Amino acid sequence: MAEPQLVLASENAALAAALATADGLPCAVGVVTNAAQAALSLTNPLPRKCLLLVVDLELPEADVAALADLAGKRGVPWLAVADRYSVHHRERAEALDAVDFVVAGAEDPHRLVRFVTRLQKNRLARVLVVEDSAFMRLLVRRQLRRYQFRVHTAWGADMALRILERCPDIAAVIIDYDMPGQNGVELTRTIRHRFRQREMCLIGISGKVPRSVSTEFLKNGGDDYLHKPFAREELYCRVLHGVEAVERMLEIQRLERLRRMFLAMLAHDLKNPAGGIVGAANLILDGTCGPVGDEVREMVAVISQAGRRLCTLAGNMQDLTRLEAGQLEPRPILGNVNALVMERVRLAAATAAGKGIRVETDLDELPPMRFDPDLLARLLDNLLSNALKFSPPQSLVRLVLERTDEGVAVRIEDQGPGIRPEERSRLFKPFERLSARPTAGEKSLGLGLAIAEGIVTAHGGRIWVENRAEQGAAFCFTLPLLRTDQCLAAANPVT
Repeated sequence: MAEPQLVLASENAALAAALATADGLPCAVGVVTNAAQAALSLTNPLPRKCLLLVVDLELPEADVAALADLAGKRGVPWLAVADRYSVHHRERAEALDAVDFVVAGAEDPHRLVRFVTRLQKNRLARVLVVEDSAFMRLLVRRQLRRYQFRVHTAWGADMALRILERCPDIAAVIIDYDMPGQNGVELTRTIRHRFRQREMCLIGISGKVPRSVSTEFLKNGGDDYLHKPFAREELYCRVLHGVEAVERMLEIQRLERLRRMFLAMLAHDLKNPAGGIVGAANLILDGTCGPVGDEVREMVAVISQAGRRLCTLAGNMQDLTRLEAGQLEPRPILGNVNALVMERVRLAAATAAGKGIRVETDLDELPPMRFDPDLLARLLDNLLSNALKFSPPQSLVRLVLERTDEGVAVRIEDQGPGIRPEERSRLFKPFERLSARPTAGEKSLGLGLAIAEGIVTAHGGRIWVENRAEQGAAFCFTLPLLRTDQCLAAANPVT
């Protein structure tokens, strides 16, 4: 397909240079300095079809009128431009049936570039006009098509809903208030309910008095409102603002999906080699590979510890992607909570020893319960790691496990700086870093507490933090775990 062309008729060198050198324009630009050259560009059988004519209103009025007439006969949309705003310029542009009047002065010639680029983007944007008046429906359709939008029309609510079902990429819906069957406010409410997962801008229009009908639209899910009669530029600006808001939201969602995919891939690619490093290091420490000296053993212990941290990081990133996708679901099995807690404490104690921190426990003896061992292990690791990270050397970290009527309650206390009241709202959010700094310069992505909250929530529990009266913080959580007798009762209900 031949590449389309944009023709600028202007003697303004700065404007011509801005348009000719602009990045991102979807078509070739031809710059002419008088009406005769512009007319030649429109009438010659060029291999490129003229997509848009831009006419500088500083050209002689007769030339501007002649080009506007020729553009209309050739079916080429044309845009009026001037370096300053004046009512006369605007009225001339409207009288000569220009698409619009753009102010692009010497201080900002790129305003024209932005407008032209936006017109091209509009060719991909769908707008639905819902209006029972045939005259008004066609008028709004015609005005929007001037700005290159792809326009659908419907005379009532039922037809509008069918079009929305068929075209999931509609970005904006213009809805009249007075319609047979459902009125505009009722249709707005129906659209928001039926298409709640879809990004869409809803704009109400009406000529009713009093104008408080605008409040009805906005309170029932509308984004904007226009009162009839409205100027063509006002219609375009309101629709454009809505379409651009939808485009920004869709772009944010696209980038968010890419971020999740990247984290998932990174976690997957890190987990296997990190596990291999830890496994190989442990084989050396266990003597499987033969005797090693104390210096080598010390270095291998450091490698094993670093590998475990890398495994924890990969696991946290994996859990975060599952949590954000709503896929972090516990898979409970019957097990011993006390044994799991002591296993995680022993692993944490190895890290704590390097900072001279003691880890103590106070555990109630619990009967076998149903829980997800992998998620509970990750939860304990994250909270213990957080406590050790912010605890000063030669301090104490204490884990208390209590039996409750609903399940278990865990409290992990440290002697660090505690949590500032103004930072509590950010505590369990991913990638957040508070004012407190790790006491040994440990690195963190700020995922541990966010994952901990997600795991507790997935189990139906609750997590919170308290500042201790003496010093430090206490992270607490409850989990409604089932005991053995409750599991049997649930499996064999009395009839």
